[in-house]
Amino acid sequence: NREAAARELPKMAERIAISSVVNTLFKTYLKKGEQGRIVYCGNDTECALLILANQLGLSYEAVRLKYRDDDPKRKCFSFSSDRKRMSTIVEHDGALTVFTKGAAEIVSALCTQYFNKEGELKPADEALRLTVEKAISDFADEGLRTICIASRKLPAGVDLENLDAIEKDLCLVCLVGIEDPLRDEVPGAIQDCKRAGIIVRMVTGDNIQTARAIAKKCGIVMPEDPPSAVMDGKTFRETVCDRNGEINQEAFDKVWPSLRVLARSTPLDKHVLVSGIQESLAFNGVRQTVAVTGDGTNDAPALKKADVGFAMGIQGTEVAKNASDVIIMDDNFVSIVAAVKWGRCVYDNICKFLQFQLTVNLTACFVAVIGASILAQSPLNVIQLLWVNMIMDSFASLALATEDPNADLLRRRPYPRDQPVLSPAMTRFLLCHAAWQMLILFVFIFLFGDICPDSDLTSLCSPGTVIVEGWGDIRSGRPPAFDSQFLPKTLEDCPPVFDPRNNRTYYSPGGNKSLKIPLRPADFCSEAHHSEEMPTQHYTMVFTIFVLLQLFNQINARKIHGEFKVWTGILDNKYFLWILGMEALLQVFMVQFPGLNTAMGCTGLTMTQWVFCFFVGATSLPLNLVVSQLPLSWFTYNLARAGGPAGGDAASDGDRGKKREGDGIKLLSMVDQ
Repeated sequence: NREAAARELPKMAERIAISSVVNTLFKTYLKKGEQGRIVYCGNDTECALLILANQLGLSYEAVRLKYRDDDPKRKCFSFSSDRKRMSTIVEHDGALTVFTKGAAEIVSALCTQYFNKEGELKPADEALRLTVEKAISDFADEGLRTICIASRKLPAGVDLENLDAIEKDLCLVCLVGIEDPLRDEVPGAIQDCKRAGIIVRMVTGDNIQTARAIAKKCGIVMPEDPPSAVMDGKTFRETVCDRNGEINQEAFDKVWPSLRVLARSTPLDKHVLVSGIQESLAFNGVRQTVAVTGDGTNDAPALKKADVGFAMGIQGTEVAKNASDVIIMDDNFVSIVAAVKWGRCVYDNICKFLQFQLTVNLTACFVAVIGASILAQSPLNVIQLLWVNMIMDSFASLALATEDPNADLLRRRPYPRDQPVLSPAMTRFLLCHAAWQMLILFVFIFLFGDICPDSDLTSLCSPGTVIVEGWGDIRSGRPPAFDSQFLPKTLEDCPPVFDPRNNRTYYSPGGNKSLKIPLRPADFCSEAHHSEEMPTQHYTMVFTIFVLLQLFNQINARKIHGEFKVWTGILDNKYFLWILGMEALLQVFMVQFPGLNTAMGCTGLTMTQWVFCFFVGATSLPLNLVVSQLPLSWFTYNLARAGGPAGGDAASDGDRGKKREGDGIKLLSMVDQ
C-alpha cells in the first residue's frame, strides 16, 4: 500500500518520489480526462512512476520544477535495449547525483549499497541479494514488470561521458513492480490470430518469468507448449548463432517453430528472429511471411527487415514509423487483427472480380470469334459488346469490390506470397461457367430460329411458310448465306428468283398447285435477313440470355473458395444488390424501350420470351452447385508447378458434401507476427 508506505517510511518516501521522477522524460506526463480519470501521455512505465510519486505525497510536477529539463547541469542517458537501463545526472543536495532505473536484476547487480527504511546507507550483503532476488521472482510470477531504482552521489572529477564510471557503486533505493494490464480485447485477438493461421510471438525486454506470466494471461503460451516455448535472448543467441554472429539455419529451424516468447531480448535478437524465419524452409519448402511490431528507434532494423512492419502511432518514435509499412494509430493489437482482416478482404474482392471478368471475357471472345467465323458476322454487335464490357468492368468492380470483411476471413490460413492469384477453385469456376454459357449461346444461335422467306419486318414466320423448322417459335436472325445450306436436298443451295413456270423456285403447301410460295427473295443469297436497322427477336434473345447469364453468375462470383452457399451475406452488401438490380433494369429498358432498343440492335420481346430468358440465365445458379462438387485435383496445374502438395485445405472426394471444400491453394503452415 503506497499511502501506508508514505506514512511508515517518511524519510524514504521523498527519496523514492524524487528518484522515480527525476529519471523520466519530460514528454511523459499525466492529464485529467473525462470524469476526472487520469490519462497517460507518453511512456506507460514512466507514467506509473509519476503516479507513484503523487501517491507518496510529493507531486511529480513539483519535482520537475525543481529539477528542470533545461538545467545546464542536467545530463540524460536514454534507455538502451542493450544496457536495459536509463540514467540522468542532476544537481541534488549540492552535489551531482546520478539516478538510474532499469531491469531489476541488472541495476541491482550494480548496487554496492542500499537505503534502509530510515534512509540510512548500508552495504549490500548476501542477505540483501537473496531478498532482492526473491522479490524480483515474486513480482515476475505475478506478471509485474520489475524495475530497480538506484542513485549515487558522483565524486568530484568523474568523467560524465563515461557510463561505466558513472553507473557503478550505486545505492539501491527501491524495487518497483508495475502491472501492465492486458486490454480486455487482447486475449480474444490472439485467439483470432491463431484461427487465422498466424502464430503470435512475444519479443520483450522483460525478464523471463514476467514474460512467461504475461504470455500465459493473453494466450500466447499454452499449458501444452514445451519448455522451449519461452527463451531468453542470451540463450537464443548462443543456440542459433555461430561465433561470428551469423545465423546457423539448421539450428535455428529446430528452435523457432516452438518458440513463443523471447525475453530479455535485444534489438539484434529481434532482427535475428525475423531474418531466420524469413530464410527458413522448414515447412514444406514454403517461405514464411513475418510481421513485426515496434515503437523504439532500435526496432527500426527489424521493422525494415520484416515483410510487414507495424509501428505504434502513439508511443512510436519517428524513426520506427519511417521504417514501418503500417502505423497503428491507437497502439492496440486488435487494430493489427483488423488490418489482417481488411487485407484479406481486399485480396478476396480482387479475386472475385477477376474470376467474374475472366468468365465474361472468355465467353464473349469465343462467341464473337466463332460466330464471326461461321456466320460471317458476330451475333453480338458493337454496342451490345460495349454494354457487356460495362457490366464486367465498371459495374462488376463496384458490386464485387465493396464486400466488407467478415469473421470468416479469419478462419483460414494465409496464402504463400508466391501463390498465383488464380487458384484451382477459381480456375474451376472460370472454365465450367464459361463452357456452360458458350454451350447455351451456341445452341441458341445455331439451333433456334425457323428458316422462311418472310420479310425482314416480321419476327415470326407466317403459317405455312417454314421451310426448315428450328427450335423455338421465332424467325431465324442468322445470315441467309448460312441458312441456305439447310434447304431441302431436292433444292439447290441458292434458289433462283421466283418463276411461276419453274417449280424449283417455289413450293406448294399441302399439294395445292394453285398456291405458289417463293422459296426465297431474290436477294436471299447476297444479303442477310436482317441488318442493324432491322433487328430480330432471335438475336435480341441471344443478347438478353448472355447478359442474364452474367448477372446470375455475378452472384456466384461472390465466393472464391468453392463455397456451396453463394447467398450467404448477400443482404449485407447493399451496393451489390443495388448494382445488380440496376443492371437488370437497364437491360429491360435497352430491349423494350422504343428508340433505345433500335440503337442497341434489339427489338422488343414478349413476356413469355422474357420469362424464358430469365430461367435460362438463372441456370448459372444450380450449375454452380454442381461445379463446386467437382474434384479440385482436375484443376491443380499451378500447384504441381509450384512443387507442393495439391489441394491445400481442400476436402477429399469423400468430403464433397460438406459446406466448404476450399480453394485448393497450398497454404502456409505458420505465419509469424
